[in-house]
Amino acid sequence: VCESRQELANLDERLSGKSNQPPYIAEPNSELTYKNVMAGFSRYLNASGTSAIGGVALGDDNWPTTEDDFYSTLLNYTSFTGPGAQYNQDVSVSDDVVTAIRVQSEYVRLTKESGGEIIDDADRQIEAMDETRDMIDSWNDLPPAFPYSEKFLSIEGFKIIKRELFMNVGLAILAVGVIVFVTVASPMTAILITVNVAFCIIEILGFMHAAGIVIDSVSVINIVLAVGLSVDYSAHVGHSFMTKQGEDKNQRATDALADIGAAVLNGAISTFLAVVVLLFSTSYVFEILSQQFALTVGLGIIHGLILLPVLLSLFGPKAFASSGKQLEDDELQGTEVRKDEDSDTKKPEVEESS
Repeated sequence: VCESRQELANLDERLSGKSNQPPYIAEPNSELTYKNVMAGFSRYLNASGTSAIGGVALGDDNWPTTEDDFYSTLLNYTSFTGPGAQYNQDVSVSDDVVTAIRVQSEYVRLTKESGGEIIDDADRQIEAMDETRDMIDSWNDLPPAFPYSEKFLSIEGFKIIKRELFMNVGLAILAVGVIVFVTVASPMTAILITVNVAFCIIEILGFMHAAGIVIDSVSVINIVLAVGLSVDYSAHVGHSFMTKQGEDKNQRATDALADIGAAVLNGAISTFLAVVVLLFSTSYVFEILSQQFALTVGLGIIHGLILLPVLLSLFGPKAFASSGKQLEDDELQGTEVRKDEDSDTKKPEVEESS
């Protein structure tokens, strides 16, 4: 600190002119936006000397001549009873030696309007944080330093949230594709179901943008959960389609909807009723959860009962071979039952003797 005292006192020159460009630091023209103990110490020495803070001799540069005098004078200046008491918390002392100082500056307000509301501009905040770190790392003529702000905690989240979103949703959809392939045992049907789920997630993201729901940790968790919820509406229809015999894919899709469609619809309605009460919640977490779950149920049922049957009627594969054998066995068993019933209802013949 002592060796770089003049550079530290003139730190405002390095921070000037950065309010309209990254790192978006407010102009250091007042104590409200810029607070530097070394700058205040320098101004005091120039104006009042050291008579009230130790009376040590000053050199031609108006700083104490020795390192020991510098530290003792600085400590007297920043003591609770000294003229620089407002800087007391900005100085770290070990064995009467100043080991570190804190320089405080402010960012300009980085916000934007979305959906009629003023929200944080995450992109510019990330840019400001990264540029601040790069700028301080480039100050090789100063003692080692690092920037810190309590806002960095949330900005770090903004920085990785997009990557986490794409990675987690991608892995979830991949897992869905693998599991559906194993359970449905049809590559084409598994692909159609997986594509159906992917379309549903993309549309949920689009509706989120239109509704002004931002991408944060809460919404990302709900989007990943939406992958598991939306596949439920498509997997049952796809599996039912594979059990329907016939060459007419349209008829097989219709039969699948007639067989399983009502159950899928009832499941969607029950899921919606479970979260509909949360739509009126004032809690941010519950409000976002209910909105996203409502979107998931609505879009999931549309994709499962409307889009997927159309895709299956166009690109669907043949039915399971085992389903045809089972159908023949059922028909044969039905024929045998009818024969038995006919034999039971036939009247016995009675011979008459004279």
